[in-house]
Amino acid sequence: MRSLVSRLKRLERVERKLIRPRVVIQNGHMKTLPADYTGERHVVTLSCAPDENGRDFYEWEERPGPGPPTADNKRDDELVVRVVSVPCANRPMPPIGGAR
Repeated sequence: MRSLVSRLKRLERVERKLIRPRVVIQNGHMKTLPADYTGERHVVTLSCAPDENGRDFYEWEERPGPGPPTADNKRDDELVVRVVSVPCANRPMPPIGGAR
């Protein structure tokens, strides 16, 4: 019986190593709260549209307070990476797709 339990544990360890998350990369702009804001904040997705290359391009916005309770529709094996650009103090953010 002990050998069966040890073999199952070993198989579970091997299986965990084999399962790799699906990586989803999201690119977009984020409108941030003022630099002097110190309270809790959350991020909302305002829009998602294809850019000139056909990839999804997001617009996010930081909002004050805790985020609303939502149903998490992310898959268990999914890792979402957000590549975010924020506006510079003296330059406005270009519109979606990078057109000026």
